[in-house]
Amino acid sequence: MFATIKQIFSPKNKDIRNRILFTLGVLLIFKLGTAITVPGTETITKDLGFLSLWNAMSGGALESFSIFALGVGPYINASIITQLLQMDIIPYFSDLKNQGAAGKRKMNTITRYLGIAVAFVQGYVFSFAIYGQTGGLFEYLRIAVILTAGTSLLLWLGDQVTTKGVGNGNSLMIMAGIVASLPNIFITA
Repeated sequence: MFATIKQIFSPKNKDIRNRILFTLGVLLIFKLGTAITVPGTETITKDLGFLSLWNAMSGGALESFSIFALGVGPYINASIITQLLQMDIIPYFSDLKNQGAAGKRKMNTITRYLGIAVAFVQGYVFSFAIYGQTGGLFEYLRIAVILTAGTSLLLWLGDQVTTKGVGNGNSLMIMAGIVASLPNIFITA
């Protein structure tokens, strides 16, 4: 095992070493971002209930109401929506599905924009659900924009990992969130 690790970090495997270090750096940014709370808010002290699974996938970011509280969940929701729309519901999406690589690129672009829109809606709903009637419209919009920006940054980082790192970036973000929240899950269990 140590020979394999030593071989990865040998000078002749510089590319794979750089890919691994890039991926670890992005995961470090993800973990640091889960500790940065949305400005003007505090940690959620009430029981999350069914949102505790979401909290686990975001690495505890929802509980601390960090800028990455939504994680990559809105992108996953948008991906599911676009896949459903490809099933002969809207002819344009069905045509894109049949166009090959060019259609797939257009679908990826549509999915990203839809993911950002879903992130804004989810951010607004989360801010209203968590803080209730205590804030005004502009406060909810401010929080929604911050959460949307955090999700957009995570999606961009996930794309960078997919391109320049090791593995699928968005899947690694979900896995890192779950692994980061495991100690807390075991303690509460």
